[in-house]
Amino acid sequence: MRFRSGRCCCFLFLVVTTFSLLIVAADNQRPKNVQTALRAKWSGTPLLLEAGELLSKHQQHFFWNFIDIWINANPDAIANDDADSHTYTAKYCVKKIVEHGSSLLSEPLASLFEFSLILRSASPTLVLYRQLAHDSLSSFPLLHHDHEIIETKNNTTQFDGLGVQSPGGKCCWIDTGEHLFVDVSELQSWLQNQNHLQHVGDSFQSPPVFDFDHVHFDSATGGPVAILYGALGTHCFKEFHVALLEAAKQGKVKYVLRPVLPAGCEAHIGQCGSVGVSESVNLGGYGVELALKNMEYKAMDDSAIKKGVTLEDPRTEDLSQEVRGFIFSKILDRKPELASEVMAFRDYLLSSTVSDTLDVWELKDLGHQTVQRIVRASDPLQSMQDINQNFPSIVSYLSRMKLDDSVRDEISANQRMIPPGKSLMALNGALLNVEDIDLNLLIDLVHQDLLLADQFSKLKIPHSTVRKLLSTLPPPESDTFRLDFHSTHVHYLNNLEEDGKYKWWRANLNE
Repeated sequence: MRFRSGRCCCFLFLVVTTFSLLIVAADNQRPKNVQTALRAKWSGTPLLLEAGELLSKHQQHFFWNFIDIWINANPDAIANDDADSHTYTAKYCVKKIVEHGSSLLSEPLASLFEFSLILRSASPTLVLYRQLAHDSLSSFPLLHHDHEIIETKNNTTQFDGLGVQSPGGKCCWIDTGEHLFVDVSELQSWLQNQNHLQHVGDSFQSPPVFDFDHVHFDSATGGPVAILYGALGTHCFKEFHVALLEAAKQGKVKYVLRPVLPAGCEAHIGQCGSVGVSESVNLGGYGVELALKNMEYKAMDDSAIKKGVTLEDPRTEDLSQEVRGFIFSKILDRKPELASEVMAFRDYLLSSTVSDTLDVWELKDLGHQTVQRIVRASDPLQSMQDINQNFPSIVSYLSRMKLDDSVRDEISANQRMIPPGKSLMALNGALLNVEDIDLNLLIDLVHQDLLLADQFSKLKIPHSTVRKLLSTLPPPESDTFRLDFHSTHVHYLNNLEEDGKYKWWRANLNE
């Protein structure tokens, strides 16, 4: 019995030890880098509403066009038990939002719109609307609806940014300064009272309208203000939006929209309308990554080149030069389907030349040659990474590369302009302060240049000329403008290029 017990104890010890080793092995398989991110104090905001805010930065009517596109494309996109929840994944919804938003923009602006949406740069704006919604409900601590008194539960003096409680379970409401409507029938009764609308400015003060508010372009200038608080994708938003839109076109009200999704209304919005609400908002541009490097030295055989790693780009490299008796330009012409294997073999031949056999004078322009190789690659960032990670194996090839005088002259000019040890950053010729620039400010500057370039393109100005216009210095008077882009088109009294009566004219101006 003692012998058996000893064997059992030994077996249990081996099992526990093996299990512990498996746990340690599982822990060792985790990523060895530590990533930190700065999270916002406020709760998540819907990506659908953020997309509308980003579009309004381009042009205000894009905001309203996006609402119409989303409502018409998703008439029944309201969460219900019969909906196929597997179809509306977060990835699918983001793709759908980007497609609808990009349809209103040109290609460069569409790319910036998608990047800004992923960055969540419009989330603080929606938090501002939450603050205004909180103040709106605080002005009406007791709400009368269907002969019942409802407490709005937003009568606190301080807003914490975590969300706004819906008044009586309602996800949308309208604030006119004098009344707070949570039902469309109440709004329609108020709109039908024409005498009341004419004297509302004298009897009660209208709620303030700010410069960042979304005012519908068909709204009456001197009419009473009706502010809609709600989220695109809910049933109540569509009903209120249609009613206010019709009233604005008739000149009855000044329609103002402040997009807000109250807390508890996530179940009453479409599947794509709630994406981004449950996640915490990471503040882009403030993340820090701490890489833990293994300082142990290991002996490895680096004589063999990894298969599939191609350091050279056959579209940009001069392959007519002979390498160990092979002219790879002719080989690629004969076997284009084997381009990856042929270039890998060329890399192997180039790396087989030991770098320590280079003479001193061959290293004189090595830095310039490396820069030329990077800037002329089809993917400069990928080329810089490949050279950085495989520099000893390709240094022999880089030293034999013919250096263009234009690259040498540009580097010399930059060295005369930039002091040693300093960094310089320019956007279309305009110098930027590297110490003060951040990601959001850089995106705003890029957006301004892209928007101006898009307006120049609408005038059929060539791209080369647009680049020169963007790099020119602004006029000394900040209020002076030479071209007015407020109109979508420039009207020509006599268009020599498109008018039919000038088609018989010759294209040569000298004739």
